[in-house]
Amino acid sequence: MLGKKTAKWGRDPIVIAGFIIHIISYFLVFMNIPDAAPFGDTDDVAFISPPIATVAILCSFLLGLGDACFNTQIYSMLGGVFSKNSAEAFAIFKFTQSVASAISFVYSSHFGLQIQLGILLVSGILGTICFVIVEWSVKRSRALIANYNETTESTK
Repeated sequence: MLGKKTAKWGRDPIVIAGFIIHIISYFLVFMNIPDAAPFGDTDDVAFISPPIATVAILCSFLLGLGDACFNTQIYSMLGGVFSKNSAEAFAIFKFTQSVASAISFVYSSHFGLQIQLGILLVSGILGTICFVIVEWSVKRSRALIANYNETTESTK
C-alpha cells in the first residue's frame, strides 16, 4: 500500500515511526499497569488507578503496529542488501531475534515491569539508531555506485 512512498522516502522514516509508536505504548503501559504485574495478581496501583482495559488493548494494538513497522522494513532491507545471500542473512536475523527473546524470557521473571520497559526502551533506541545508520550507509553506497556507473558510461 505504501510501497511507492517507501521507495521515495526510504525505510528509515517507517522504522522511526515504529519506534515512536512503541515509545507511546511503553508510556501507556507504564502509566496503566503496576510494576509488580509480571509476577502475578497484585493489589498494587499504577499511576492510572484502577487500570483501564481499553488502554491496555490500545497498547497491544500499538505494540503490534510498531512491530510491523520494524519487521517489514528489516525484512525489506535484508532482502535488498543481501539479495545474493538472503538465506544466510535471514538465518542470522532470526537467530539473533530468538536469542534476544530467550534472554527476555529469563529476565522477565526477575525484573519488575518498569525495568523491563527500560530495557525495551534502551534496546529500541539502539536498534533504531543502528537501523538508520545502516540504511544511510546503504543509500550512500548505492548513490556512489550510480554516480560511478554514470561517469563511466559518459566517458565511453
